[in-house]
Amino acid sequence: MKKLLIGLLVLIGIGTGALFGSSALTKNSGSELSMALDNVNPLVKTTTVYGLTNAAVKHGKGQMGEDVYTYRMQTYDAKGQARTLTFTADKRLKLKHYLKIETKGQNVENWEGVAQAVVPTSVVQLLVKA
Repeated sequence: MKKLLIGLLVLIGIGTGALFGSSALTKNSGSELSMALDNVNPLVKTTTVYGLTNAAVKHGKGQMGEDVYTYRMQTYDAKGQARTLTFTADKRLKLKHYLKIETKGQNVENWEGVAQAVVPTSVVQLLVKA
């Protein structure tokens, strides 16, 4: 019984360590694996970040023949913490426009164009410098 309890505690410790470790490993990685891991990790919270649009890093066709643009940009949350995100859009985004992005780790759940007045002033300053 004692060995079973110790084994169970070790497994719980390894699982918890893996959850914390995976969120640290996936930060600023735009891979599909990183997005999938962050999406299922209960320790990764949904946050709002802001970015300034740049040129697409890739342009291709989707499964139905539609245009797909891939963007990689530096983003900041309201506290000024930086994160590099990679996401796709079905249209070319106008350059130097502000985006409000809902993200769970590296997994972009939603994004929308917003006016500069919506973006926290400290974040605007960081985005302009970047």
